[in-house]
Amino acid sequence: MKMKRERYEKRLFRILTQAGYTPTQILTIPVEKLVEIPGVTVPNIRTVLYLQRKLAGESSAIRRALMLEEYMRMFENGGPRHGN
Repeated sequence: MKMKRERYEKRLFRILTQAGYTPTQILTIPVEKLVEIPGVTVPNIRTVLYLQRKLAGESSAIRRALMLEEYMRMFENGGPRHGN
């Protein structure tokens, strides 16, 4: 299951980067734009919205910046790594 989830997330990140979105834009992209991207599914949209809510729900500006930095690093490395 862990490997399947990782492949799913890598595919999502690949689709969004191929559509021309940077990591920062992915974390702020509106749903209206997500649905226009070829290959994006409802589960993909839910995943992006989850990440956006998680980041927006953090009250500490420093923690938000650290989370954003972590997500950007994940995008640069091909997606999240689970179990690290």
